[in-house]
Amino acid sequence: MSLYQQLNHWVQSTPDSPAIVFDEQEMTFGQLGSRIEEVKAVLAGTFHITKGNRVVYLGMNHPDMIALLFACADLGAIFCPWNTRLAREEYNYLLRDAEPEVCFFDDNFAAMIPELDTSRCLMQSLDGLENLTTDVAKPPQKDVADAPLLLVYTSGTTGRPKGVLLSQNAVWANTDNCQALYSFAPGQKVQVTLPLFHVGGLCILLLPALLHGATIHLHAKFDPVIALADIEDNRITTSIFVPAQMAAMMALPDWSQRDLSSMDYVVVGSSIIPLEQIQQFHARGIPVSQVYGATETGPAAIGLEIEDAGSHEGSAGTPVKHCQIEVRKNDGTVCGPGMPGEIWVRGENILSGYWRNKDETAKVLVDGWYNTGDIGKIDADGFYWIVDRSKDVVISGGENIYPAEIEAVALQHPAITAIAVVGKADPHWGETPVAAVEIQPGHSLTLADLQTFLTDQIAQYKHPKSLLILDALPRNVMGKVEKSALRKMISEQTGQQPQTFSQH
Repeated sequence: MSLYQQLNHWVQSTPDSPAIVFDEQEMTFGQLGSRIEEVKAVLAGTFHITKGNRVVYLGMNHPDMIALLFACADLGAIFCPWNTRLAREEYNYLLRDAEPEVCFFDDNFAAMIPELDTSRCLMQSLDGLENLTTDVAKPPQKDVADAPLLLVYTSGTTGRPKGVLLSQNAVWANTDNCQALYSFAPGQKVQVTLPLFHVGGLCILLLPALLHGATIHLHAKFDPVIALADIEDNRITTSIFVPAQMAAMMALPDWSQRDLSSMDYVVVGSSIIPLEQIQQFHARGIPVSQVYGATETGPAAIGLEIEDAGSHEGSAGTPVKHCQIEVRKNDGTVCGPGMPGEIWVRGENILSGYWRNKDETAKVLVDGWYNTGDIGKIDADGFYWIVDRSKDVVISGGENIYPAEIEAVALQHPAITAIAVVGKADPHWGETPVAAVEIQPGHSLTLADLQTFLTDQIAQYKHPKSLLILDALPRNVMGKVEKSALRKMISEQTGQQPQTFSQH
């Protein structure tokens, strides 16, 4: 069955129940089902979408984005939600790599569309979707469960984004993993403020809750004031946050006075969660369930049961329903309790592979196991603890920033002879990227110079927020930059401080 056939149970049995609340407008399950059928007819009739075709969405969270996903599921097409924070050339790369048939965009991107290389892709404004009518019959539904459904791009250490392919079966397995953790049911009110181009926003709460009859309170984007007002006014029962969102809410002057009594629990993920944030929710009687995973794992791989939240603060929990987890040494043997090692995941929810990239797929998929590259450990009670994310990745405000991508572009600057980008701890964002550079003789470089140079090539949120100019980067005997030494140098720096730039 396709995901839409799973949703159709609620469309048929509870058509008048609220499915999505967006911009103060309620959409029932019956209305959502009708909208999916309309979108499906447009995809099949106007754009001739068939099994395996790619359909892109570039815009803020919107109910039509969800309708596009379910329509693609029923047609066997591949839905590609794109990060809304990229630069022009990054979108052009995605257009070349994904080769989509059509890209739907909202008003936020209308001005950028003429600047993109759209010669091989039809571009369609979301606002114009209503005017696309077709009498062409939709193709029959068959053989779609094993078909790829999601193509989600995640940056990689090679400097170019990789497209993660998740089949419908993988998405459904992830849904079942999350349902086993949270027991979604009709009557629950689930708030989603995370961007749906991330599997964290789309797959941890939204799809599992919707496919089990709960109501989604969807926000176009996160605003801490609006999110808290929604919780209070609409008696939200659960939500999902990344640490930067939690920090933004807790920074509000009236945070401690806000009424959160309707919340049964909150879900957090994307990076290591500051214990203080967890404890602030626990102090108000709201359990915090941490979920660990990656885009490649759909994403849920490890999760903390609600009943364990108080006794295991800071733990990622135990393997979810359809996952096996191993913490391995460098030689591939399994680590004992308390010993850090690389986290490997096996389960029905993991990626089929990277889009058109067999070499990168072979690096991470070994005998059915996915190597996360992250470092974790298991305690004597069987609970997992995340020690560090992948060695080089900087996780800032819930966004993965991969240094190799920045370094490859920055090295083209005439003043830079060498560069290494690492993360620096930040109380609000979790981490921010720092660029350490060696400068050509006779040249100078400021942080503003570097950020200007990166504009249009690298998304602004990835731009280094600090610049450190060194006579020589720390290197090992092979000449490779020792980023661990560089991180230590930055964290311990007591002399001249790097230039900082507060915009994020």
